[in-house]
Amino acid sequence: MNRRASLPGADELFGSSSNWSQRVDRGEEPAPNEGEQVDARVLAGVRRLTAVENSALQAARDAAGGTLHPPSPDVGALLRWAVDTTQAQTAVEIGAAGGVSGLWMLTALPARGVLTSIEPDAHAHELASEAFRAARAGQRVRSIQGDPATVLPRLSDHAYDLALLQADPVGYPEDLEHVRRLLRPGGMLIARGVLRASEHIDELARFIQELAEDPSFSTAVLPVDGGLALATRRPDRSDA
Repeated sequence: MNRRASLPGADELFGSSSNWSQRVDRGEEPAPNEGEQVDARVLAGVRRLTAVENSALQAARDAAGGTLHPPSPDVGALLRWAVDTTQAQTAVEIGAAGGVSGLWMLTALPARGVLTSIEPDAHAHELASEAFRAARAGQRVRSIQGDPATVLPRLSDHAYDLALLQADPVGYPEDLEHVRRLLRPGGMLIARGVLRASEHIDELARFIQELAEDPSFSTAVLPVDGGLALATRRPDRSDA
């Protein structure tokens, strides 16, 4: 029997989009606990150990600028960790972020691993493709320009170990439907920006609610990177 409690709707979960924006504008966010303060010197040292970017990544980040919202080096290191943890051979990203996220994942994908990178915007796609060429990724990347709603149905069932969502959040609920099909048992979904205040708050609330209530996923949401959802695809009963 499913004992999961039903989550509230979008308004109850996040409040109305107007109230959400007003609270953010007024800085009305929960204050961090005293023990959660980060020592800047320690953080800088940790980043030198775990989140150093090579020249190809630095060039991709510079080209992407702020408009494509590339993941920070810390989040990039988390993507690399996710590839390692899942022992991923195949990964798919919806939204290329100028190639920054893909290059981070490629640092952990094995030599025969393949990243499928889907980007709907022509300019952003070209930036990502150039980043992959500069890094000599070759056949390790399938860089596709197209609408995820058109491209994702063409991808094979249970063929991916890792899925990253970072495109337009209005498409996250539909993307989730495809991710359920694409991920192998034990695979991981990472979605960026799920707590970010925007006009798409209703879609984000629906996405989080559906993901959290789905018994086929084990889910956590972290208040970093505009809200980072991490979900592991549980084994099917037939696989147990």
